[in-house]
Amino acid sequence: MIGPELEALLQGALDNTLTADERAQLARMLSDSPQARERAAELSALAGLIESPGLADAPAGLVDHVLAHVSRHPHARLATFQRGTAVNKKILFGLAAAAAIVLAVITYNSNPPATVGTEATIGAAQRAQSPQIAAQDVKLGDTSTQDVLQTETFDAILKDETLRNMLQDSEMRARLANADLRRSLEDDAIRRALKDSSLARRLDDENLRQSLNNAELAKKYDDANMRALLSNRAFAEALRRQEFRNLLKTPGYAAALASDTMLRAIRDRNFEAALKSQRFAQSLARGARVQ
Repeated sequence: MIGPELEALLQGALDNTLTADERAQLARMLSDSPQARERAAELSALAGLIESPGLADAPAGLVDHVLAHVSRHPHARLATFQRGTAVNKKILFGLAAAAAIVLAVITYNSNPPATVGTEATIGAAQRAQSPQIAAQDVKLGDTSTQDVLQTETFDAILKDETLRNMLQDSEMRARLANADLRRSLEDDAIRRALKDSSLARRLDDENLRQSLNNAELAKKYDDANMRALLSNRAFAEALRRQEFRNLLKTPGYAAALASDTMLRAIRDRNFEAALKSQRFAQSLARGARVQ
């Protein structure tokens, strides 16, 4: 039997709001129960259906008919989940979509319409009804950001005020989303250059701006640390952006990029996904770890 606890966990998985313990609990339930796996597959399929373009227009009167069925559906009272959260619109729309699909299938089988264009919807409904699914086959949302927010690395970022402020900047997150730039920050020569106290002054040097667009000048730059930055293709590319240079001139930011905490972060396999997530930025602004 599908209970409210499973429904709540499935909703949380779709919303990407489950804690680590809740994800583990859901995994156990999916592993132990074929019914749970079938329900998870159904909701995942419905979420995909309602987000996909090109569905045929519903016939006249279908909405009222669907709502009448949904009101009698055993899951129509999901708003009282034990998790204490309101039902996500995706789930409510999914229930309505499920009722609509069932009605469409029944209508199609008993009285096939002459109208062209509903085949895709019916086919999608039939594909969604496959009970042979394993727990590992059920994918309910990307948990990469959630995983990062629950790590000791994120705790360390929160405790470093300079690093936390720097990562709230959308320009910095956009540059760090580049895998090559992140790899450059593992280079000892790059890290030494970022810790150089004269870096901010040199970033305004006219020789630097000329060297950014001239490989021969870059090789002859009079400062070894700057030569290290300019010789790294990914870092040199980032330096061509005035916005990035301005960020590096912000007190403490360059050193924060070269910090051990930053090194731990860029080695986290989920860090790139977190950088692209608004939730990551919001958590940094709140200064709180997700439990």
